[in-house]
Amino acid sequence: MNDFNNKNVIKLITTFYFAIAIVEVTAELFAYKPFLFVFKPSISVVLMVLYWNSSNQRNVLFFLTIFFSLLTNMFFIPNTEKMLFLGILSLLIHRFLIIYYIAKLTKFKDYIPLLIATIPFLFVFFYLMTISSEIPKNSFYILILQNVLVSIIGGISLSDYIMNDNKKYTLLLIFGLLTVMLYFIVFIEKYYLGNLSPVIFRPIAMMLNATVYYVFYRFVIETELQNSEN
Repeated sequence: MNDFNNKNVIKLITTFYFAIAIVEVTAELFAYKPFLFVFKPSISVVLMVLYWNSSNQRNVLFFLTIFFSLLTNMFFIPNTEKMLFLGILSLLIHRFLIIYYIAKLTKFKDYIPLLIATIPFLFVFFYLMTISSEIPKNSFYILILQNVLVSIIGGISLSDYIMNDNKKYTLLLIFGLLTVMLYFIVFIEKYYLGNLSPVIFRPIAMMLNATVYYVFYRFVIETELQNSEN
């Protein structure tokens, strides 16, 4: 009975998560900042509550990772150079944590496939960086690290999927590819189109952001279950 009730709670929280995501996407579409300041942090908080109710392990790394995602989203709302810098810095910490967390969950050991899978992502992002003239000087070196970290996320998800065959690595692959796509969209919007960027870019980015972290949550839960069975 308790298990049945817990499943209902998880379904309710999941529904609430995506309801908030829809509100966020709508707020981004109309650039309504009061809603953004309320609902952007809410989606991270709800995801942490969802994990708390779904996981038997309740790993502190999950909460730290999502907390820095929350900070990043908040810093990006004002869209000023100072806040953009703080957002990139927070995102840097977030991605260090997420790579460490994934490596720990998957017990990652094989670095050669990772290196091979990472190179195409590195090529694309560094090419985009070299042809952009709108990157602030105080963000340049942090962006280099961001390019490397996102490429590693893409590389580790792709290499793990190729080297293994089960549900958790499929979820990891989806998470990695969506993360790369999200970074690509934000990169283009921030450093190529600037204030001229189409209004559709941010809603798409927000929709991807909500999906990315839900898939990450599912990957964590699935991996914890499989690891506990082994």
